[in-house]
Amino acid sequence: MSLLGVEELLPEHKWVPTNVQVTVMRARGLRAKGKGGTSDAYTIIQLARDKFSTSVAEKTTGCPEWKEECSFELSPSALEFDGEGGNLVLTVMHRALIGLDKFLGQIIIHLSHVFQDKRSHSSE
Repeated sequence: MSLLGVEELLPEHKWVPTNVQVTVMRARGLRAKGKGGTSDAYTIIQLARDKFSTSVAEKTTGCPEWKEECSFELSPSALEFDGEGGNLVLTVMHRALIGLDKFLGQIIIHLSHVFQDKRSHSSE
């Protein structure tokens, strides 16, 4: 007698994540955009139309740290294909006191790839 896996017993009941928790630890290798060779950096985390912004790490020299968490609810179709709804976008900006904030860096994480591997990922 062989043992069947849960996926073989209930093929129509596939595990699908409903939330994703994001921890923004730090950024590395950023160019200074402010006076004195520093930046007032913050990160915008976006999933579909939902956004979260970290606090501003003031007067950092290329490696700001935040250690802040946020959580997003996933739509049922977010992981079905590589559409915009399944992309977690982290954008690091320099807060400008006058004028527009300045772009420092960005990473796009395709959640379908993360959950396809069925394990936790750490990206620094």
